[in-house]
Amino acid sequence: MKTRPLLHIILLSVLAGMLLFSCAGKIAKGPDLSPDANRKTINDAPDWYTTSPVKEGYRYAAATATSQDMQLAVDKARTAAATELAGLIQSEWNGLTKRAQEETGLGPDSHIIDQFSQTQEQVISTQLRDLRVAETSIQEEKSDVGRIYRGYVLVELDENAANRRLVQKIKADETLYTAMRSTEMFDEMEQKVEEYRKRNENK
Repeated sequence: MKTRPLLHIILLSVLAGMLLFSCAGKIAKGPDLSPDANRKTINDAPDWYTTSPVKEGYRYAAATATSQDMQLAVDKARTAAATELAGLIQSEWNGLTKRAQEETGLGPDSHIIDQFSQTQEQVISTQLRDLRVAETSIQEEKSDVGRIYRGYVLVELDENAANRRLVQKIKADETLYTAMRSTEMFDEMEQKVEEYRKRNENK
C-alpha cells in the first residue's frame, strides 16, 4: 500500500518531465528554412535564375537562399552565387596556365609559369571583389511554423575587364612579357581587350 504514492510520484515526475521537454522543443524550434519547393516557388522564380543571361564578355551565376531576415536571405544568396562563379572562373583560368606551359615550352616548375599563375591569381582576386549584383528578387514563403524570405541574386563578372588587367600586368613584367608575347594565347587575349575597348568607345 505504501508503494502506491511513490508510484504516483514517479509517474507524475515522468509526465512533468515529458511536458517540459515538449514545451522546450516547441519554443526552440524555428521555421524550416529549407522547405520543399512547391509549384508557386518554382513558378515565381525569376527567369534569370532558371536561365542564365548570355552577354558577350560577361559571366553570370545565380543562387537562392532563405532566412527569417530579408537582408540575410539576400546576403546568403549573393555569397552562394559569388562562390559558384569564383569556382568556374578559377577552373577556366587554370586552363590558361596549362596552355601557357604548352605554348612557351616551359615546365610547370618554371619561374615564368609560376609568375604567370601568381599574376592570374591577383587579377581573379581583384575582379571577384568587383563582382556586380545584376539582379535581386525577394519573395515571402510559408514555412512549417511561420513565414520566411527567399532571396534570389544574380551576380555578373566582366571578363573583358579581367583580361585587360591580366594583359596590363603581363606587359608590366618584362621577363613575363618576353616569354608570353609570341604565344597564340596572348594574341587572343590582346584581341579581346581591343574588341572590348572598341565596344566601349561606340557606346
